[in-house]
This record gives sequence, structure tokens and C-alpha cells, in this order.
Amino acid sequence: MYFLNLKGFHPIKGINTDNHNKYPFLESTDGLFEPDDFEYNFNRSFPFEQIELSESRSIYVSEPNLLKVFKNNATVDNKILVNNVKPIEEAYTKELADIFYSGYDEGMANFYEEIGQTFLSLGLEQKKQALRDFITYCHTNLYFEGFAVPEVIYALGYIQASLVKGFQEYSNLKNLNEKEQAPPVVNVYPVFKMPEPDVKPDYVFEASVEAAPKPSPPQITRPDADSHILLRYPASKIFDLWCALLDAQLCQLMQVPKVFNSEDEIKELLGRLFKLDDQEQMWSLSDSEYYYQMAPGYQNLLCLLMHATYKLNTTYLKVPQVKYCELLKSNFSSFETYESVGDIQRNMTKKKDTAIDFVHKSSGSYAKKAYKVLKKVPTYILRS
Repeated sequence: MYFLNLKGFHPIKGINTDNHNKYPFLESTDGLFEPDDFEYNFNRSFPFEQIELSESRSIYVSEPNLLKVFKNNATVDNKILVNNVKPIEEAYTKELADIFYSGYDEGMANFYEEIGQTFLSLGLEQKKQALRDFITYCHTNLYFEGFAVPEVIYALGYIQASLVKGFQEYSNLKNLNEKEQAPPVVNVYPVFKMPEPDVKPDYVFEASVEAAPKPSPPQITRPDADSHILLRYPASKIFDLWCALLDAQLCQLMQVPKVFNSEDEIKELLGRLFKLDDQEQMWSLSDSEYYYQMAPGYQNLLCLLMHATYKLNTTYLKVPQVKYCELLKSNFSSFETYESVGDIQRNMTKKKDTAIDFVHKSSGSYAKKAYKVLKKVPTYILRS
């Protein structure tokens, strides 16, 4: 059961259209709006269509009737009717899109709250099943009949965002498999009976035979004090770079929940990753173990931040890139699907290039500061 606090929605009955008499009813010139296929097709590659509302706002929509409304061209070929009488006006379409976006934005931010706080602690197959159930529930309730009730439009935006996020998570996990640790190999050799010696020893030592130990479950390695990388590049710039994690608009563009909420939390994070030498101590070195639970969607940004730190620091101190990748693997759950540090290193360049575009698009103050630092990376060619 989901969306308990969503206004305009009942967890059992679905979308609540009780107030429909107070608001317009929309329909297509081709007839009344029909629901989508009853069963959700999990094999579709990406069943969403992007709608650009403005330069800084875009949505992904799969509900066919809402697509007709938002894609309708009121001035050229108007195919949406209001109350079965007059064509819809462009201003009213924009008003509905704004309400939908408000719910969509809220749904993106609340994804992990809706699917449940225990989701991140589930095993891989359990996560897949939980996502299939969540996606099916969203798909079943995502139906716009035509009642333009503001609360209904908001709720549909919220559910649409939940479906997009659920599908994104499922796509990242569906082809992965949990690898079981192989049992110990026991080699059996033929036994030859040797002739007994004529003179027997005064005592016989009997060695106890114990069963082979059971394999221990795989463990996630945590960083120790020696895992900190020494930074010689100015700490203030590295701090500005990693504060990109605080940029709310950047998180929205990447469609990930915001994890860090203060500059002190960023300093605490940096204290677990890097140690400073002969410069202002912007953060304290921390040896405490902490594993950051972050969505897989953070992989691109974290690869960018770590790769840029590596490149900037290399001008002062040569530390192998693989050491920086080890920090990603051992500190952030976003990379738990990677089997080895080498896999992270091989994908780092491609992922950081994707993140650079997101940072550039964000108008948030933290993202702008981070972008200025990125321009200082010798091998990066960035837009002004």
C-alpha cells in the first residue's frame, strides 16, 4: 500500500474524482479518454516520453491521455475539447502542466519514502520484486479520465514520477545476479595402505578431523585510516567541488533524492576520504566507519567529483587513480553493483562526462561553484 499521504488519492479506491462537478472535463476530438493496457510490460526499453515545459523543467510521461493534453497544439491542430464544447486554450493547458509538475517534482523527491525505508536493506531479488510490485501499482492507478480537478492532476504527476523512478531503479537491477560464494574445494585422492613398521612408537598421535569451515558471507570493506588519500591541491577548491552534492536543482535534474543537507556534512564526508597536509585544515580527519546509502543514480556525479579530485591533485601529488576508485567502492552504496574497483575505473570517464552536463545545466549556487572548479581541471574542455 502506497501514497497514504497523497491528497486526491485513496490507497484502495485510487484517484479521487468526487469534486469533478466543480471543474472542467477534457476529452479528445477522437472520443473519450481510454485507459492504458491493463498489465505493465516490463520488457519495454523506456516507455516514457519527455515533455519540455520550459528550459529548466521537463517531465517524463507514459499516461497516454496526459500525453495528448500536454502535446496538444492549441494554435495549429487543437484536438482537446473542454466540456465537449470548446477547444482548450493554451493558457489552460499550461496551468494544468504546472499543477502536474508540482506533483511530479514532489513524487521524485519522495520515492524512497513511498517504496519504504527497508527497501535499501533488501537482497537483490527482493528489491526486484518490490520494484515490480510498486511499478504495477503505479501503472494501475495512473489513469486520467478527463476530470481536470487540480488535486487529481497533482496526484497523477506524483504517481507518474514514482513510476519513472521505479522503472529507473528496476532497469539498473533487473540484469544483475547475486553471486553465491563457491563452497570450498575438497580434493579426494586414493588411499594406499602402507606396510606397518616392525618397531612401533611408544605413543600414537591422533589428529582430529574437523569439518571444512562454512564459507562466510561476502563483506563490504570499509576504509581504514590508511585509505585516506593525501591532498595537496587547495582544500577550499575541493570543498567547493564536493558541495555539488548539496545542490537541490542538480539532484532534481539527475532524478535522485538529496542526501546531504549542510556544508558540515560535506566536510564530514571529505574527512573520511582525504587527509590534508601543510594547509588550512578545512575538515577533520575521520577514521569512523560509515557507508553512505545513495541511489545508483549518483554514480555519474560521484565519478565526476572523484575523477576531478584525482586530476587536480595529480598536479601536486601522484596517487594512482585506482586508489580514488577504491574510495568510491568502499564508501558509497551506489557502487555496490560493481564487482570490482577496475570496473569503476573503466566506466569513470564516461560517467563523469554525463555528470558534467547536469552540473552545467543546474542554476543552483553550489553547482555553479563546482563548475568553476571543474574548469580548472587540465584535461576537461568545458563550455563557458
